[in-house]
Amino acid sequence: MKRTHLLVLILILTAPLRLCAVDPFYLDLLRDGIHAYDRGEPAAAERSLRLACFGMLDEPKLLAACLTRLALAQDKAADLPGFRETFTRLVEIEERFQGYSQADLPAELRTALAQKLAAHIPAPTLQSSPAAFKPAAAKEPSKEAPPRPAASPPPAASPPAKTPDRTPAQTIERRPTPPPAASPPPPASPAPLTDAEKSKLEAVRKQLGETGKAKELRQAFQWAQEVADAHPESVAAQRLAGEAAYRVSRWSDAATYLQRGAGLPDSEPELLFYLAVSLYESGDAAGAAAALRRSLPNLQRSPYVDAYTRKILSQ
Repeated sequence: MKRTHLLVLILILTAPLRLCAVDPFYLDLLRDGIHAYDRGEPAAAERSLRLACFGMLDEPKLLAACLTRLALAQDKAADLPGFRETFTRLVEIEERFQGYSQADLPAELRTALAQKLAAHIPAPTLQSSPAAFKPAAAKEPSKEAPPRPAASPPPAASPPAKTPDRTPAQTIERRPTPPPAASPPPPASPAPLTDAEKSKLEAVRKQLGETGKAKELRQAFQWAQEVADAHPESVAAQRLAGEAAYRVSRWSDAATYLQRGAGLPDSEPELLFYLAVSLYESGDAAGAAAALRRSLPNLQRSPYVDAYTRKILSQ
């Protein structure tokens, strides 16, 4: 009987070790990624850490620690799409397993990640994220801006083509004026929103007004997108789709929807700011600056707003 009890005790004590075992190959990759990051080689660190994280899918705490280092390497490598994708994975792990909040991470890494989140992730998205990431929404972002590709110099202007001299004998051929084109038929009246579409938009408004999870925000964008595409004449649907796209970092979609419906008035400073950020992240620096200047007089300032103001207006 004592031998049986001893065997059970050994199994209980060793179970966590067996469950938390990670193949040494992936631990070596993690170590290589950390060393590459410390040497100032972010691209090499990103490659090693991405593979290392793949081997830790069954260990939420270890995976969260690996993803944190991966996000910091992606920031150094100016891989902002990769950084945002890694943040989405961290949010999902935290929502399901509290992997990030329980991960064994040095305090300086958590602080560094919070600064990068404040610089690269919209404050409303952070505020709707799990509690472990919400403090980053009010954190002063790092002033170090990622390098942006230099603008290509304009092509040299071609010399104007020389107009051949005409002699008095030359005549200009006159062609008969074509008859005016027939007027197009008047557009059909837009179909009104159905009750189901109105319900979708109401659900989107509610979701955007609450601290929803990332998965719920993506669902809200899908609903708003469906209604906005079916009713391009609906200004409310376009703006809801644009705000929802902004909240999930779909920059190109956000810029497209926010500019529909006769554009945005100055009385919507937050939407104008969302448009400015979306245009900036999509590569339209001039459009971003124009939208931002319209929003600033009536916009409530925050560290996140100030960070993007420096980025956009310094171009």
